[in-house]
Amino acid sequence: MSLARTFRGVHLSLALVAPAVVVAAGCAQTTDSSSVEANELSNGDAFVAIDRPLPAAAQGLMTQSVPSTDTPRSFYVAINRKELGQRYFLTAYVKDYFPGTVGAFAAASLGVRVVTFREQNGKLFVFDASNNYATSDTFDPSLIIEAYPIVKSNHFDELAGSNNYILFDPAAGLNRFGALSDAFAYGSQPSHFQIDLAFLQKFRKLSDGVTFEEVFTGFSNDAALNASGGLESNRFKASGTLGLSIRRYHESSDYVASALPAKEFYFRSDRHSVKNTGTTSQTPVKWNIHPGGKPITWLLSNHFLKLKDDPAYAPYDVLGAVKRGVEGWNEVFGFKALEAKVASPDDSFADDDKNYLVFDADPTYGFAFADWRSNPNTGEIRGASVYFNGVWLTSLSAFFDDPPAPGPLAPKLDSVLNLTPPAHAPIPGLTWGDFRSDPSCVLWAPTVAELQEAEAAAGALPPLTKKQKFEAYISHVISHEIGHTLGLRHNFKGSLEPLSSTVMDYNLTQDRARLGTPKPYDYAVIKYLYGLSNEAPTQAFCTDPDVLVDPECSRFDFGANPLTDDATPGYNAALNGFLSGAVTAPPGNILNRLLKWIRGGTAAQHLQAWNVALGPLKVPADATKVATIPGYAARVDQATSLLFSRLYLDPATLRGDTRNSGAFLNDPPYDAQVTPLIIAELKANLVNGDSIRSYATRRTAVAVLKKLQVTAALSALVDARATIQAARAGSSGDDAVLTDELLSRIDTAVKNYFN
Repeated sequence: MSLARTFRGVHLSLALVAPAVVVAAGCAQTTDSSSVEANELSNGDAFVAIDRPLPAAAQGLMTQSVPSTDTPRSFYVAINRKELGQRYFLTAYVKDYFPGTVGAFAAASLGVRVVTFREQNGKLFVFDASNNYATSDTFDPSLIIEAYPIVKSNHFDELAGSNNYILFDPAAGLNRFGALSDAFAYGSQPSHFQIDLAFLQKFRKLSDGVTFEEVFTGFSNDAALNASGGLESNRFKASGTLGLSIRRYHESSDYVASALPAKEFYFRSDRHSVKNTGTTSQTPVKWNIHPGGKPITWLLSNHFLKLKDDPAYAPYDVLGAVKRGVEGWNEVFGFKALEAKVASPDDSFADDDKNYLVFDADPTYGFAFADWRSNPNTGEIRGASVYFNGVWLTSLSAFFDDPPAPGPLAPKLDSVLNLTPPAHAPIPGLTWGDFRSDPSCVLWAPTVAELQEAEAAAGALPPLTKKQKFEAYISHVISHEIGHTLGLRHNFKGSLEPLSSTVMDYNLTQDRARLGTPKPYDYAVIKYLYGLSNEAPTQAFCTDPDVLVDPECSRFDFGANPLTDDATPGYNAALNGFLSGAVTAPPGNILNRLLKWIRGGTAAQHLQAWNVALGPLKVPADATKVATIPGYAARVDQATSLLFSRLYLDPATLRGDTRNSGAFLNDPPYDAQVTPLIIAELKANLVNGDSIRSYATRRTAVAVLKKLQVTAALSALVDARATIQAARAGSSGDDAVLTDELLSRIDTAVKNYFN
């Protein structure tokens, strides 16, 4: 998931909510804390935490009701007046969220802003201080982000050096929360989220600033945010913890921004105005990685250590597999660019000064995702995190087996099963002022059916032990997500070079177990981004938006020619299984996977895909099978009706193939070869050329011929009407009634046909 970028390019406007009622875990002010405060003020520290005395009753109450892992402390923050006008990074990270946790996009950054502070009218104003908005030497807008209330405190005023500082309350500012019912929804607007209570905790000084947490609770007007399954009885209430940091602005002196290549290999930085040109510009996001530089340290959750004591995972080196997924990229760079260490219990994945790999043992949220924080001015990545869910371990451990005894190779079931994975529920997301998460990749763990399928499919590959498959698979998932944090986008054409040229593809389950380390495309794309080579990658490439327009750009496909190697055998197996009665449902998801080649691709691919799709459904159907296989005729008719509906009539929710291609939703374009063939087959169904076509299918044929809006389709309707009318004389009963209704439907379609 990308950081410091507008959410999917969508502008989200938020209304101000009522000021928060600030409550904090209190403790009595002590001489020691006053001494520390005075020393820090005297030293001229940029930011100092100042005790906020509370009444004794409140101290006891809040100590009991707001437990915290740190020493309970209520505080304001004092900023040195010398820092006014200086630039800082202001970052926000959703550490926790209730209800929903990761399902509401906890463990995700809300972004980075470059800010500066100014005092006026009893408030500490926060201005956007990035370089992104000046359109000319004349027009450089001043953009206000927030205003914190300045606090009067007798305790503070009595401290030596306090006159050089401004005391403000961070919990009373930037509480303009919003909520997205689906963090992936294009064009979605956030619900209003009003903070009722907030308190601060875990103030910590950094070498270049400070970090602390804000715990909040409030109410939204969107009940979709409550994903707890009943743990929170109020469907509109939610709570959370933000990790906040204010750190001095910094640009690495030896950082060199890269130019955007012609292809979208990389994630982009914030868009910048190019002064005096009327244009904007972006650069790829990346770290300041170069030979001789300090390696980037990744902290691996200490919860991985507990797996050694779990009998289910004791046979596997899970921590080692995770570490290999991180440090495997060093081979790509050709030097030690990354190092992985186990985090201490005191380390927090919400800390802005740490790169953290989060392990969540709760298998509820079965995915992994990447997250990074970049400088809005330059695109230089400042920090990152990866979320890894425990379901990857439980599912793989349960369904990967050791190699079977020698025998006939199992078929590649991914191409023959008509699997339709469950639709994943929307993922709510939190916004905070103009800060919002921007998911770039959510990699879902495989379903049980996919894992069972993978085991059978792997028979054609060299055998691996369960331990080898388990650990390599985990390394692949981690390597994929670390690749995102290095700036890489998906490459869904990796599978055109079997098994794949990259770990940045969405590969088949059995293939992931053999792609535990970066591949040739990954080497080329990293070296090009980080200035280690002047040659752009030459391997086939496409990324997320391309799945809508390029049939070779597909998720979870395989083969150098996926139409021939993947879609065709998969559809044929699913269709034949249905027609024979072995499978109860006609091809659905696998049909979408095939039809995208009629909607896109070359003329030759249009024709090939149409011939495959029609196959045994063509009029006339096989008379021998109609006569000898019970139900065969009805199943041919049902599959034919589905084929025509899916091509031209079905809504986007049915045309989209979430497993493979994303969504190829358009009707097939007019094709000089294929469109006449489709029209001929529609006419053959309309006149019931083999006497097995239902009136429902014939009505579908009328609707499609009308929608085609070409003269040939109009002629087919007119000719079919004459044929049906001629046969009408021999009809009676329901058949006569339905024939008359069909003729009437044709008359309506023909009248004013072109509209």
